Amino acid sequence: MMLDAMSALGNSFGSPAALADITHAKAQERSDMGAVLITVTGPGADFAADLAQALGCDLPRTHGAMAHSGDLCAIWLTPRSWILLCPPEAEADLLGAVATAFPDRTAHASRFTDALGWLTLEGAGVEDLLHQGGFISLQAEGLPVGHAKRTLLAGIPAVVLHEGETRWTIGVERSRCRYFTDWLAGLTNIFGERE
Repeated sequence: MMLDAMSALGNSFGSPAALADITHAKAQERSDMGAVLITVTGPGADFAADLAQALGCDLPRTHGAMAHSGDLCAIWLTPRSWILLCPPEAEADLLGAVATAFPDRTAHASRFTDALGWLTLEGAGVEDLLHQGGFISLQAEGLPVGHAKRTLLAGIPAVVLHEGETRWTIGVERSRCRYFTDWLAGLTNIFGERE
């Protein structure tokens, strides 16, 4: 459920001017990504199988893991929480599925789409840009393709998905999206001057 038709960057989604200053990576603001936050009252492993059955998507049980099923992508956040990425229109059905499967609320799902703004960065220079923002181990065992990490980038909390060798999707609090994109633009300018 997108409460606001405007993007977190203050213009219409997909506006080419919104991310024009990010020059060393193809940048795209994602309006097609909905999100549901799932939390449980005990160890996640005790709930994962029943939640997977209710949601139609396995939930990863290890740090950094992601699981995919159709349009759904489950990201491990903590031992007791996951973000389930979904089409925005699927949010209500997923909330209902968890509420039905766990009427005692030992597992709870809440709308998270409006909490985060998502940007996809693609290009050979993205890894170097992310190294400038904070500690992200991008070595072979650090954040392999197909994994995610919750970390600080540019001094703000972020969820980083490594989707392909040169493709990264980053979720930051909606209220900090403009700051984050300005920070990225500044880094690409600095990065560009070094070449």
